[in-house]
Amino acid sequence: MILHRASDSVMLRAVSEEGMSSDADSDACEELDRRPPPQDPCYRCRKRVYPVERIDVGVLFHRRCFRCRVCGLQLSLRTFHFDQENDPDVYCKNHVPKFVGTIDGEALGVRTALNAPKVTKNKEDYGRSGTFALDYERSGIFTPQSALWTTTSGQDYERSGIFALQSALESQQKVEEDELYDTIRREKEHKLTSIERELELEKERSVREMVDAFEQLKKHRDDGTLELEKRKLEAHYRRRKEERVRLLMERLSADAKESVARLIEKHSQEMLDMISQRLSVGEPLDESIEMDEDVDVDVTDRKSKERPQPPDVCPPEVAKREHQSFTDLVKSLTVNCETDLEKARTIFRWITVKDLNKLVIDETVSPDSPFGLLRGIQMGTESYHDLFKRLCSYAGLYCEVIQGYSKGAGYRPGMRIEGNKFRNSWTAVNIAGSWCFINCNWGARHVKGPQYSDEDAAADDGHPQQFFYKCDEFYFVTDPEDHIYQHYPDEPKWQLLECPITLTEFITLPIVKSPFFNYGLRFSVHYDCIQYTQNGIVVLQLKLPKLLGFGYTFEAKDKSLSASRLEGRIMLRIAGHNAIFTIAPPKSGRYFFTVYAKDDWNSESLQSACAFRIKCVENRDVIKSPFPKVPFFGPTPCMQRCGMVPETHIDPLINCSHEDVVCSFKLEDPEVKLSSTFKYHGPWENDIPDFQRYVFVKHRDATSVTYQIRCPLQGKYVFTILGETGQCGEDGSISYDCLFRYLVECRQPGKDKRPLPRACHRWLQGTLLEPMTGDIPLDRNVAFRVRAPLANDVSLLIGDVWFHFKELHDSIWEGSVNTGTTPGKAKLYAKLDKERSRFSPLIEFQVK
Repeated sequence: MILHRASDSVMLRAVSEEGMSSDADSDACEELDRRPPPQDPCYRCRKRVYPVERIDVGVLFHRRCFRCRVCGLQLSLRTFHFDQENDPDVYCKNHVPKFVGTIDGEALGVRTALNAPKVTKNKEDYGRSGTFALDYERSGIFTPQSALWTTTSGQDYERSGIFALQSALESQQKVEEDELYDTIRREKEHKLTSIERELELEKERSVREMVDAFEQLKKHRDDGTLELEKRKLEAHYRRRKEERVRLLMERLSADAKESVARLIEKHSQEMLDMISQRLSVGEPLDESIEMDEDVDVDVTDRKSKERPQPPDVCPPEVAKREHQSFTDLVKSLTVNCETDLEKARTIFRWITVKDLNKLVIDETVSPDSPFGLLRGIQMGTESYHDLFKRLCSYAGLYCEVIQGYSKGAGYRPGMRIEGNKFRNSWTAVNIAGSWCFINCNWGARHVKGPQYSDEDAAADDGHPQQFFYKCDEFYFVTDPEDHIYQHYPDEPKWQLLECPITLTEFITLPIVKSPFFNYGLRFSVHYDCIQYTQNGIVVLQLKLPKLLGFGYTFEAKDKSLSASRLEGRIMLRIAGHNAIFTIAPPKSGRYFFTVYAKDDWNSESLQSACAFRIKCVENRDVIKSPFPKVPFFGPTPCMQRCGMVPETHIDPLINCSHEDVVCSFKLEDPEVKLSSTFKYHGPWENDIPDFQRYVFVKHRDATSVTYQIRCPLQGKYVFTILGETGQCGEDGSISYDCLFRYLVECRQPGKDKRPLPRACHRWLQGTLLEPMTGDIPLDRNVAFRVRAPLANDVSLLIGDVWFHFKELHDSIWEGSVNTGTTPGKAKLYAKLDKERSRFSPLIEFQVK
């Protein structure tokens, strides 16, 4: 069995010119990136969110913006509802749109489930919301010392005019915070400038001293040695500069954190003082003040009042305890639940959140108590369904345990289901008059298979399975259309489908696991669990809501088939919002194909999404050759971070005949450094030493880049575009990651099989007019014409001879060059800065 991860990063070190399509300039590390860090925008107003006014619900809001989109009611973390399916935004309870599709934990808005149990250990939560204060008061943990610590609601705040005063005080505090951040920024710029000035002066003195020393020893003078010493000296000062900048940034960061923390403490106390004053007065605020955005809040007047003090720090009077009865437990869980859905959600979360591997339960606990049942589940004598059904009954919810078959552990695509094998049970709960599937058993226990490394990717599947407990949101209120992929009840009515299916139809469905639905995957068309090859291949297509990382396994039922025969038999390409798997078995027979998915490309953990059986019944004439052994074709998250978007070839599979391929990309970051690789993967033998010469950056400007690709032979090519993702190393090298990977299938090469010129990093906004080949003949007069809008001077270097070009109209530079009799490189240079005499390389040719 072969496991491939389809999100492996491609790293390159640009140490030499041979492995890359572009040159790195010697001053690539001279300038540090001083751009300010990206600011956190508010989801509602898109302005910056500061720490003192931040509300984080997966996206960021200002406190003043955290209001219902419909009625404008001020919301809190316990009263908001986030609708992600219809029009993503926050709403109050009365205006939240109705849910369509899967219901998950973030979208339910259940106020109590995610915070069970209700008793909080830390008394510092008194400042978070009125609900926490209410829980503390009921439990007798502390006695309010002033009006601030009494239980208040949003209506109390509204009547007292606190919201209006908060907005005014917040505006004043924001000015102070802006001033602090400006001060931090100015100090950072001043320190960086000082470091650069000091090191530059010191480097100039060292260079003068070194040159003077070489001048005194004229008889031993060696220009090559002097140049080498200069480069060493520059590298030394570059490392010193990087180290000093690193230490400075660490110190400034620590100082900034301390200053911001002091400011937040000050602002928080001012806010608490203001709230205490308004609550103690108890009079509504004048409406004119509420409407005036420039109202001034006098903090000094509030300081004259008696400042409320938080409760004394002491051990809690009410300790966390295990509920000894179902009545106590259900009462504690559902006391604040307002709907049946919230009750079911709370019970589901209380059960599934517990890791039975780590849960230690005293043996003296009564077997009939809730924790007694958990111990029974831990020992295998009870089931999650028993506990869930009992708790639902105490909460007044109808719950039914359903018997049937499930495609669980050990089931493979197309296996027959009969007898007691694959028998299972699950539960359905009646919520607001509708029956819904809730499965605490599968929602709490998640089977995680063995981790495969590159060395043991072909190992057998005899590794012991590992169990860990994690709440799987798919199994709470599962849609019947999704539920039927895994569970088939004995009674057709419990399918909860308008048109129930038969057991045979259930078997023919592909194996689909919960990660498939959790990641938002869908099949483009209906697929049976058994797929038959046509013309030697099977194509499976999944719809993607966003870019995901994929992996896959491909194994033969015939164990005599070696792992090497299975390599390169799967091609994954990501085209737009589709993941397309092309399976080409090496011979007739039966195979098992499993797709894995993950949200984080940097994670090594892959979750099984779906599985199929592949049958190849065709003869050897239609068996396809292997695909290039690369993880995937298409975009990566690095491409999104670099701001690249394909314009011409969204599908990474390119078929070409007779002509060159030209593909273009949009660029959001004009400064991003790009490179590429171009490799031939057969099937023909060849004597071409460097296929990199068959890719040319035809044009690049601030907003786009265009590549010209030429295929000199028939067969498959892999063209990979790479982008800079890290800073320069000490040796001047640059780290690159894969941005986009193409598979180019050339059915018939064109008549022109000559290599193309090679573009360097400084080749920007230019157009090569002639010659259009990378090889120029020896001892010939060759005409060169190039449009270079950024150049002040253009020259060609062959050997040690410079040929200066003449500027014509429209930024076109022209020159006639005699190539000489010595083979070698010919480089086109341009002077891009009027103030400096340095020439930067643009295009490289070969004289041969």
